Amino acid sequence: MKPFYSLPRLISHANTLISDKEIVSIDIFDTLFVRCIHDPDLVKPPVARFVADLARSQGITTSWQEVQALRDKIEAAHRSTNGQEHPDHEANYDQFMPEVLRRLFDNSYTPELFERVVDYELRLESAVLTPRTELVGWIKQLHDQGKKILLISDIYLPAHYLKRLVEVKGLSQYITDVVSSADTFRAKASGAGYELVRERHGIDMSRWLHVGDNIISDGMRPRQLGITALVIHDVKEKQRKGIARLLHSLAKVKHFWKGRNVLQLMLPLEAENRDQPALFVDGYNLFGMIVGYFIHCLAQQCRQRNIKRVYFCSREGWMFFECWKRMAPYLFADGGVPHASYLYVSRIALSSAACANSGLTAANAIAALLPMQNRDFLDICRVYKLDIAPLQQALRRVGLAPDDDIVPVHADNEGANPANPFSLLLHDAEFQEEVKKQGIETRSMVENYLDAEGFFEHEDVALVDIGWLGTIQHYLNQAIGHRQDRPRIHGFLLAATRMGPYASTEDSQYQGLVFDQHKFNLATSYILTIKDVMEEICRAPHPSVVGYERVQEQVKPVLRTVEDRDARAEAEQSQYYKPLHDGILQSVERYAIAVSILGYTPNFVRPWLNFYVVSRLAFPSSREVKRIKHFFHQDDFAGERQIERAVVRYNRSLWDISPLAIALLPFTRLRYFYRHIARMLRLWA
Repeated sequence: MKPFYSLPRLISHANTLISDKEIVSIDIFDTLFVRCIHDPDLVKPPVARFVADLARSQGITTSWQEVQALRDKIEAAHRSTNGQEHPDHEANYDQFMPEVLRRLFDNSYTPELFERVVDYELRLESAVLTPRTELVGWIKQLHDQGKKILLISDIYLPAHYLKRLVEVKGLSQYITDVVSSADTFRAKASGAGYELVRERHGIDMSRWLHVGDNIISDGMRPRQLGITALVIHDVKEKQRKGIARLLHSLAKVKHFWKGRNVLQLMLPLEAENRDQPALFVDGYNLFGMIVGYFIHCLAQQCRQRNIKRVYFCSREGWMFFECWKRMAPYLFADGGVPHASYLYVSRIALSSAACANSGLTAANAIAALLPMQNRDFLDICRVYKLDIAPLQQALRRVGLAPDDDIVPVHADNEGANPANPFSLLLHDAEFQEEVKKQGIETRSMVENYLDAEGFFEHEDVALVDIGWLGTIQHYLNQAIGHRQDRPRIHGFLLAATRMGPYASTEDSQYQGLVFDQHKFNLATSYILTIKDVMEEICRAPHPSVVGYERVQEQVKPVLRTVEDRDARAEAEQSQYYKPLHDGILQSVERYAIAVSILGYTPNFVRPWLNFYVVSRLAFPSSREVKRIKHFFHQDDFAGERQIERAVVRYNRSLWDISPLAIALLPFTRLRYFYRHIARMLRLWA
């Protein structure tokens, strides 16, 4: 028999035959549904890892390889036994999997344990399945014509599980029955499965049309019984599977290809693969990979450090929190997902509270002066919300005017330097007491807010932020430094530049997961060339937090008002980036599914990520830069002064220049590529 090489042609031909047909049956896997994986057995290893994790949680030592080997052995034994009594060598998941679990867990086995394993395997099966658009449309058309539609499969999953998968995909209302060889050990492969369906539904074989993908079980066998059969050999689908198979084989040989293998499984299929705005594609293909890897690393760190409470900080943390909610069910499949929430904090909201215990430290002064627009004591007062009037006397004592340019001091400066008035000021006891006094009320509100968020109920908490200095964690740690019940803070940043003089201590340490200045990685350092872009695309759709207020004995965050010029500009930009946000959120979930199926840890994905970051961020097209780069960026510490052109020119990256210049000026990307390398090497020297 001649197969069809595209679904539209098969359906077109089927419609010429359908008038005298009462029943239409369709093969489920690789016909109605396609898998993003090339081999259906790839679902089994993650289930084995899941079972091994459950066993370890009960003190049973076993590896996932041992679990998989035991499953294969018991399933093969069931197939052999069933083949002696029935037409086909089939197996039933409800029979062999409980036996596997009883062998592993012995007296600890319970029906609830089996249900957990079933739910996980079905969740993975559903995650890798995509309905074929043309067949779904045809099924709806046949249903409207009053035809009975059956779904048939040769598989170890009984029909009641297949019905759950069909229901998840939204097709249950169109299907008359779902038939699985696992229930009766009568499969399509021998033809016995078709006889079973005929007996069950009283079908006239001449009024039956079957569609499948296997030339034997879906073609020759039904035709031998008088059933009209059509077989699909989709060339494009076979090509896609061939590419997936090749990448999977390459990934076994070299780590580099593992990340590319993940990307392959993330590709949208069928109805998912439709026209989308360019920003959606950018979010899905580029930023989804970066953020997905970041959350993947975060989950690994939480497991290794046994962290049970995670807080996503600042407006950028909103995107990470949304991604976490989509990824955590796959990354923590065996349970134990740390409780996570979004914390309404910002540098400017915490700055005053940070001074309540330690006063104005040299490190905090440096943080206030890092923006190039800031240079005097008035800027420090604005950042830390200090009332300058009570501080005037201390300024006069050291000979420092409020608008004098401040000569920076080292963060570890222990003694006052008479040649530096600002150094003398920082060592003035009366000055520091007044600074502490002014921060007490804000500190109290911050404490109350953190209390309400359960911050002090855990020994270890994770603070997640985009970076770059770790200022929010530093301020928060200073604000609660006087409390005996403060937890150990584990800070996880997308990238850590280490430009802020914040030391990691036993009680408060932080690290960059995609990039960290303390670890030499030139490739991912290119994330620093789009710091403003990353902040803008990750920011929450609500205005930024500027402080706290008491409302009926509760502390609430105070946001910028909608009348605020900056807030309006941010809202406009958030709306512009919405397609990009949607792309990221869809992408990270597919990333989590892919690494769960493949069993990859972040270090497996890292080599490809290094290549991907350099190729996409160091060598973007002018259109990408024009489309993605921010058109408004607000720094809550920066003042109103204009920055000198020479300074701006020195600090700008490729993503800061005109897209027209990128397109027209020769070797622009190469110049900025080597310029960034030179800068990073100087920093590491």
